[in-house]
Amino acid sequence: MRRTLLSGFTAAALVLGAGAAHATGGIMGISGGANLWFHDPEGEILGEDVEGDGIDLDSDRDWNLWFEWDHILPGVPSVRLEQTNLEQEGTGSTVVNLDHTDLTLFWSPLPLPMVDIDVGVTARHFDGEVRTPQAQLDPDTSLSGTLPMFFGRVGVDIPGSRIGFEGSLQTLPVGDHSITDFRAHLVYRRWYTGAMLGYREFSVDMDDFSDVTLDVDFSGPYAGAFLRF
Repeated sequence: MRRTLLSGFTAAALVLGAGAAHATGGIMGISGGANLWFHDPEGEILGEDVEGDGIDLDSDRDWNLWFEWDHILPGVPSVRLEQTNLEQEGTGSTVVNLDHTDLTLFWSPLPLPMVDIDVGVTARHFDGEVRTPQAQLDPDTSLSGTLPMFFGRVGVDIPGSRIGFEGSLQTLPVGDHSITDFRAHLVYRRWYTGAMLGYREFSVDMDDFSDVTLDVDFSGPYAGAFLRF
């Protein structure tokens, strides 16, 4: 009888501990939300300066939606799905669309109190287009394809508070294409809801990816809300 009670208590403690460390996770490790990202561009697209007269991209804002299941099943990766809309318009009919969907599988190799460390891999699928009438290429160029990325994340809770911090990095450092996607945010949790305020910097250097060559950064603050269970 005592062994049964002890086993039940241990299992419950593991479940509660798994959800407590993650900045947005609940008791079951399930969370999902939406962020509004305000971004400014820098760099070159199809050989033209994004802030020059040829393209002159405007600042813009786009939605980022995500769902995550951060479970404690041994050996089985946790899952994160994410959709980012990223479109900016410029001079004339110029449109740069880098919409992308992420499927991330990750593990938490070091279970620590109040701290969560995750590592894994991301498959990022781009589904967009680049239209620049001044370019020497086809003025209507679709951009579609999937690239693998490394995923790393650290979350920290402030003891005795509803506040936490979280930072993540997704990167593709080798080959003809280089992508770095860094995010850091402050999290506030209350019961089954929460809010976040942070900053994102997304750098893309693609060499003839889906017939598109670009070297551009999109960066700026974001804010959002989420549910957690």
